[in-house]
Amino acid sequence: MRWGTRCRVGPRSLVWLAVAALLFALGTQVSCTSDESDIEPAGSPPVASLLAVGDTGQPWTVLPHLFEGQLAVGAAMQREHDRLPVDALVLLGDNFYPNGLVENELIRRIVQNVARPYCAFIDPSPELVAVLGGDCSSWGLSPPRLLAVVGNHDLMSTGSLELQRRVVPRFVRNWDMPVDESPVVRELPGGLSLILLDSASPWGDLEVRELAMALQRARGPWRVIIGHRPPIAGHPQLSQMVARAAGESGRIVHAYLAGHVHALAAIPALAPAPALTVIAGSGARAKIQGATEYRIENADMIVEALGFVRVDLVSETPRPRLRVTLLRARPTALLAFLGSTRIAEYEIGLDGSVARADATR
Repeated sequence: MRWGTRCRVGPRSLVWLAVAALLFALGTQVSCTSDESDIEPAGSPPVASLLAVGDTGQPWTVLPHLFEGQLAVGAAMQREHDRLPVDALVLLGDNFYPNGLVENELIRRIVQNVARPYCAFIDPSPELVAVLGGDCSSWGLSPPRLLAVVGNHDLMSTGSLELQRRVVPRFVRNWDMPVDESPVVRELPGGLSLILLDSASPWGDLEVRELAMALQRARGPWRVIIGHRPPIAGHPQLSQMVARAAGESGRIVHAYLAGHVHALAAIPALAPAPALTVIAGSGARAKIQGATEYRIENADMIVEALGFVRVDLVSETPRPRLRVTLLRARPTALLAFLGSTRIAEYEIGLDGSVARADATR
């Protein structure tokens, strides 16, 4: 096998291969043309777009090209990018499980958890191209921006954060993980400002001031916070921090994109800010955790499934809006060719109003 993954194929694996072949034979009879994600949105094309996904960095196990969830999600995201290109791919933290990125696994994990799943979104260095060989034939001539924030698992090994911030960009040249602990702003076209937040505690007065200043620096008028932990009932202090920062800055937070919870979820108006909290923490596995810190209340939707989120800025008059779409991916890499399914869509107005836009409510 390629990419440094070694395994021995025994009788049990042969059984899996037979099952996989049967599933493939059945799956090829299913038409992809009815897939909801392939339907072109009505109205004007977006002036800025991004895809976001979190909790992606699972080490590969046996037969990854059949069973790895991250490869299924990555393939669905590439199809979505092919359908309607995006300006950025955003990784919402926990980029490398279980204990962050370590030196002796550096190249292998960059291949497994960044380069291979997101071929169309990376700008590989010559060294990475040599490692991959022909395994990434879908590189674009002008890949979108690749923004990443840190998650709690990314901090579990000494040196992991520095490797992600300083060394990963040597191999993935468009990798952008802020080196400052304070929130930073990244601007997309059309006035879409992304505020990248280190969402780890503390969430006190200093953090409120720093986030408020970042919101004021953002050119806007559209503002989206990117953080690993979501402002949910399980994180009341984080929720209060975001609301206080929005109040002090006098700026609307139109959306907060997060991972951490291994599901797809949308929570409108959890607090005075943000207007919509979106969770896409099922980039490699889907399982709603039971601990208190993962508690979600007042969700409009929550689905335990692999998937990701798409955000489009539509500037048409008289109703400019952010269109936020949650998409479910297939459960295994084997079935990734079937594409993704749109499970919910929201529209956020410039004033922070939120409306469910899909017909499946």
